[in-house]
Amino acid sequence: MATDRDLLVGFDLGSTTVKAIVLDPRTDEIIWKDYRRHDSKQAEKALEMLEDIERDAGLARGRGRVFITGSGGANVGRWIGAKFVQEVNAVSLSVEKLHPKVNSVVELGGQDAKIVVFKADPETGRKKKIPSMNDKCAGGTGAVIDKINAKLKIPAEQLGKQTYLGKKLHPVAGKCGVFAETDINGLQKMGVPPDELMASLFESIIQQNLSVLTRGHTLMPDVLLLGGPNTYIQGMVECWKANIPPVWEERGIELPAGADPAELIYVPDNAQYYAAIGAAEFGKDEEANVGVYLGSDKLKWYLTEGRLAEKKKAGGSGLAKDTTERDAFLERYKKEKFVPTSFEAGETVECFIGIDGGSTSSKAVLMSHDAKVLAKVYQLSKGNPIEDTIDLFRQLRAQVEENGAKLEILGVGTTGYAKDILNDVLRGDAPIVETVAHCESALHFYDDVDVVCDVGGQDIKLIILKNGKVKDFKLNTQCSAGNGYFLQSTAVGFGHDVTEYADVAFSAEAMPMFGYGCAVFMQSDIVDFQRQGWSPAEIMAGLAHVLPKNIWLYVSQIPNLAKLGRRFVLQGGTQHNMAAVKAQVDFIESRFHGKDETADVVVHKHCGESGAIGAALEARRLHQHGHRSDWIGLEKVDTIGYRQKRDESTRCYFCKNKCLRTFIDVDLELSTPEAEQRMQQGDLLQIRKKEAVEDTSVATKRLIIATCEKGEVEDVDSMRKIKGGLDQIKKDFPNMAAYAAKAVWKARKPDLVADKPDDLGLGLRQHVELPPRFANAQPKVDRLLARLNASSRVANLVQKAAKIDQATKLREVVENRDRRIELIDKRKSLRIGIPRVLNNYSQNPFFSAYFESLGVPAKNLIYSDFTSEELYKEGAKRGAIDPCFPSKVCIAHMHNLLEVKHKKKPLDLIVFPQVDSMETWLTNTQASRACPTVVGSADTTRAAFVKESNIFAERGIELIIPFVHMAEPQLCKREMFKYFGGVLGLSDEENARATDAGLRALHDYEADLRVHGRSMLDQIVAEQRLGVVLLSRPYHNDPGMNHEIPDELQKLGYPIFTIQSLPIDEDIVQPLFQPDIDAGFIRDPYDISDVWKNSYSENTSQKVWAAKFTARHPNLVALELSSFKCGHDAPIYSVIEEIVENSGTPYFSFKDIDENKPTGSIKIRVQTIGYFLKRYREDMVRTAAKRASVTERLTKYQTTLMSRLESLRSQQARSPDVSLDVEALRRLMSDHHTTQPATTS
Repeated sequence: MATDRDLLVGFDLGSTTVKAIVLDPRTDEIIWKDYRRHDSKQAEKALEMLEDIERDAGLARGRGRVFITGSGGANVGRWIGAKFVQEVNAVSLSVEKLHPKVNSVVELGGQDAKIVVFKADPETGRKKKIPSMNDKCAGGTGAVIDKINAKLKIPAEQLGKQTYLGKKLHPVAGKCGVFAETDINGLQKMGVPPDELMASLFESIIQQNLSVLTRGHTLMPDVLLLGGPNTYIQGMVECWKANIPPVWEERGIELPAGADPAELIYVPDNAQYYAAIGAAEFGKDEEANVGVYLGSDKLKWYLTEGRLAEKKKAGGSGLAKDTTERDAFLERYKKEKFVPTSFEAGETVECFIGIDGGSTSSKAVLMSHDAKVLAKVYQLSKGNPIEDTIDLFRQLRAQVEENGAKLEILGVGTTGYAKDILNDVLRGDAPIVETVAHCESALHFYDDVDVVCDVGGQDIKLIILKNGKVKDFKLNTQCSAGNGYFLQSTAVGFGHDVTEYADVAFSAEAMPMFGYGCAVFMQSDIVDFQRQGWSPAEIMAGLAHVLPKNIWLYVSQIPNLAKLGRRFVLQGGTQHNMAAVKAQVDFIESRFHGKDETADVVVHKHCGESGAIGAALEARRLHQHGHRSDWIGLEKVDTIGYRQKRDESTRCYFCKNKCLRTFIDVDLELSTPEAEQRMQQGDLLQIRKKEAVEDTSVATKRLIIATCEKGEVEDVDSMRKIKGGLDQIKKDFPNMAAYAAKAVWKARKPDLVADKPDDLGLGLRQHVELPPRFANAQPKVDRLLARLNASSRVANLVQKAAKIDQATKLREVVENRDRRIELIDKRKSLRIGIPRVLNNYSQNPFFSAYFESLGVPAKNLIYSDFTSEELYKEGAKRGAIDPCFPSKVCIAHMHNLLEVKHKKKPLDLIVFPQVDSMETWLTNTQASRACPTVVGSADTTRAAFVKESNIFAERGIELIIPFVHMAEPQLCKREMFKYFGGVLGLSDEENARATDAGLRALHDYEADLRVHGRSMLDQIVAEQRLGVVLLSRPYHNDPGMNHEIPDELQKLGYPIFTIQSLPIDEDIVQPLFQPDIDAGFIRDPYDISDVWKNSYSENTSQKVWAAKFTARHPNLVALELSSFKCGHDAPIYSVIEEIVENSGTPYFSFKDIDENKPTGSIKIRVQTIGYFLKRYREDMVRTAAKRASVTERLTKYQTTLMSRLESLRSQQARSPDVSLDVEALRRLMSDHHTTQPATTS
């Protein structure tokens, strides 16, 4: 037993476990160690281990020193005299001592993840450590494994032996523990076995850490795996060994000769103790009086008394200050119990039905002619929307018919994810997108609604309205924080039903202050607060209190609620919890302090069934407008034919995961023409004629429940049919974003302007500036130089002379000429890579034509692939900073050129232009510069590939980043010569000709876009249709950058215009802008100085001008696309919105586009836009018809008056007595001419 005063104890108090080691200072050996789960009792477990060390190793007050690390280290350390050591330093120290040759460390803990990369300083040779840790998210840590394993119920011993290799993998979100749980739930319901689910989770966790935590660094061998999950779970180690070597191979990392890559990634002995070992190592260099053990008495006092005092100091009051405030709140928001309407025997109940087919629950309501809710039903989903709907109808029918009344349905509305299939099955009347349904429901019951906040079990929908229409919509897609499920699961964990939540939470007189954010971190806060002595009631109150912060500050990131409006309607199942409502009301009202107005927060009287009510209202609206329902009828609902199948025949083969799917085949009755048309479009599985019913067919529609959108198409044939239908839509409704995205990369086929080798002559400059006194001789000298320079005969004489006379000047002339000839000849085989990114989406025709005109074949201009999720993931691991997505994705495109295109056939050059100023058609602007982030992205991309070694040099590729000013042609010529003169063997004149060819090609490309745009605009005006103008930047034409949002709108039947395709012909723009010119606001139609003075950025100015154009054209509506973190778009958000909306033109926006494609959110938002555009066009056509009708009646009236006038004239000629009548009629005609233009305008 060691009894030395300098006995060293290393403690690691982590979020889920406590680890401790004791070093014998005489032998430097570990004489005691232990690893224990603390089950949320960190300090108690630490005390228990200290007492064991005192007993087993001789630790006592004043005899030994303690050094502590981990999330709980600082708190416990102060009571025992321990010195706290930062955990990255602790881990690094232990690795440097025990494994000096290791270059990378990955440590996974309970709720944190650390990666440390060791790199040698090029000057000193000493290793420096580059650490990286997770911050506000616990995705990709051991806590996620614990959370999922609690659901899968895999025994600890079996989990440790769980393997990764050879398991079928399924898509699981690694970025968030709660989203991972949602994915696992879905996969589990589909019958995926637990071992495949766990292996899939391992894959998602490792990918999350490799793509996020490495910060662009390569995990160089050897790689050490530390921490509990890596130590105890075999599959985690296998997963690391499977995923890291491909990165080494891709990046050309040289491994030791004969080494197995997998053997360079390993878990050392005592891997779970490395932080504790490092803490003890830290103590070796400290003074003898640092960390001296004070014994455990103070820690015992803290656990029994001190923690309670700490709790009181740190917490806040309850949800309500006192019972008076609580009772006043409950009275204010008291809900009237819903009582279904009673019906008399023999009564016929005419009503409308609304069905909300959600993913987790299904709701339905019956609504009367006067929009009263007669009955409603709510039930958890069984996973089959057809079965759920049949159940809902049975329950509603029973409520009406139990007393002998008869139910007659006049219209059927559907909403929710299953709205379309339900509409087909029921032959419904109004499939309505859920945002509109919730919006209509809120507006029906409450006036002047500005915001609808719908908080469900696993999602949050924020619907922001303006003038009764959806202006913006937010759905939580990246994070699960703030949903009701977390409150429910916490209540159940404390032994309370969710219906008891409010009573329990209101009983607390104090509550802990949770930090808003990640649900996994909040789970650890619960553990920590329990440790501090907070009761379940107090913790439940604290969770309710933080809910609105998660909704508004974390998920939606809208701190200034007052700018949205003042009336908020709360709905969704979570609003049944009055503790959650109290917290939301208080939070919303607090955001209006100091404002001119106060918030008015109401809870929807049918908060759980709001969507179903909105669907019923839509069916009622259509009925009031003359629509008569053709739905299948009550008797046929019970006999809806459907077949469900889930076996090997339903497996999806559209990706390597090969997931099982559920097929639900439903029988529909359709008219034969409709059935045949939909069969041709690929919308139906089969059709057959219905016996004894003329012109009617029974069609089978297949609903596919899959884990991702790819699996929603049955097979390749179905995809072809769907594509055929889409191709016709694309032809009828052109999409200029898609057109431009392809046209910009096409070969320009310019005239060849390259010098011919045989005509090079001397290859000297053709102009030498003479002194002023010889100015008269300048023309003669220039002509002489030109003749000499172009003369092959002179060049050959000089070449012969150079061989005789070794004069340096002559040799240089000859060598330069020979070099140029060689480089000109090489252009025919030169392969140039260009990334499909940023402003290349508008400027590439210049560069393409420049190279082609100099003899580089168009086929040798190699572009990276279009942006896709796969392309981004493949190349994102080198990213070190986090700018906007268009800038971030440049690294992935460079990776694609290097790792895909170059490997296929080697590249000689990669050209990544930096266009600093662009040509413009606008007038009176300050400048026409590009975004500085866009310009600088080429340099940051280069840095990512030369960070550890120069990848370009290693591949034999020259990277050229030309910094050019397109707006200044002469400067542009000099700049192009600077970058390409030597590489391509150019003369000044040849470069000038190529630059001119590039500019012509750019102008031709821009003119082509406008010709197409003019044609589209003329067509929609003639056909009284609407077009959507994308207010975006050129790179949003990239389908991977715009997430195919324009394509989704195109499918709905709206042609898509880009800014560059809007015609600028005077006969178009002059009438639109003439009133502004006449009023003196602007000088000409291309002037934006009336609304935007800071017109330095060309793409920003173009967006503002296009907004003005759209606002003034009656057939156009605006859709603004903006990337998350776009610094140039942020200042003009309100400018563009006000320009468009002040004209009464619909305005929609997607201002949060990043690398994550939230398919569900996009689908809902596009359908919402589609609904309001449909209503807007109906109004537009109705108004136009009224105008036409008025014009027609006025014309007829004018004809009648003219006839009467002629009659009166002839009478006047015969009899002077009718003169007064003639004059009166003339005045009437005069009045008619005066008023007619105003009436018909």
